[in-house]
Amino acid sequence: MASKKARFFCEFCGAEVKREDKLCKTCGRFFASVRCPKCGTTGGPGDFKRGCPNCGYAFGKDSGRNAVIKTKKGGEPDSLPFWIYAAVFLLTLVVAFFVVLSVKT
Repeated sequence: MASKKARFFCEFCGAEVKREDKLCKTCGRFFASVRCPKCGTTGGPGDFKRGCPNCGYAFGKDSGRNAVIKTKKGGEPDSLPFWIYAAVFLLTLVVAFFVVLSVKT
């Protein structure tokens, strides 16, 4: 079992990725760290060269294929950054201002 290499999978789509990849070639999502699908330990790719440093998981039959995909803390799905909502709101106010201004003239 020592000759087997740890396999890495995208947390978002489940596609197998290389240890040093920074983004998934299948779904395009960026990942900065590795998360063990068994115990949830996170760390850099170097920490997982021989499996999870906490529980040793890496050489299981599924090696992450059936791992539960977790969202951010709090269980909330990914959402847009706040500045996008603020920009859309301000743009709406500007458009409304010019519409009201053009109606008055």
